[in-house]
Amino acid sequence: MINRSEIYRSRHLAGCVKRYSTWPMIHEQTVGQHCWRVATIFVEIFGLPRAEVLYYCLHHDSGELYSGDIPFRIKKEVDGLKSLMNAAEAIGLRNLGIELPILTKEELIMVKISDLLEMHERGEYEFHLGNQYAEPIVTDTMFEAQKLAGESCMSEHVNRWLADRGSWKHVR
Repeated sequence: MINRSEIYRSRHLAGCVKRYSTWPMIHEQTVGQHCWRVATIFVEIFGLPRAEVLYYCLHHDSGELYSGDIPFRIKKEVDGLKSLMNAAEAIGLRNLGIELPILTKEELIMVKISDLLEMHERGEYEFHLGNQYAEPIVTDTMFEAQKLAGESCMSEHVNRWLADRGSWKHVR
């Protein structure tokens, strides 16, 4: 019989965690699908990084096997929740034996932009399938990506990527 701690140590199960569990979506997305796309968006926008950055992209949400997936907007709105969730995800990563590499501040910003744009892209996909409930995902993630790209002088890279893929919203 398998017990809970064995599940929390199973790296292959980390990629199976469902995202958007608190939001009406037409299609499910897993942490594995999300992390893979974050890594590919990073490469598309910023070029091929160090191996440690790709590893970080591929595992940045693996700890959600333990903590679950809490929407980024809720983490912003509820005081203290983000730090508590980060602590829970860190426990999850330890259970899995995953140690995220130390990235530079610039690399962390590029990963976060890629993460936000993956959520934006996923929201657009849902919206184009007819899910009008996805509109807040599209607008909220683009707002955050615009803000972060502008603050970090990365708008040009992001705009080029958005234009190349035909996104209907652009970072200013």
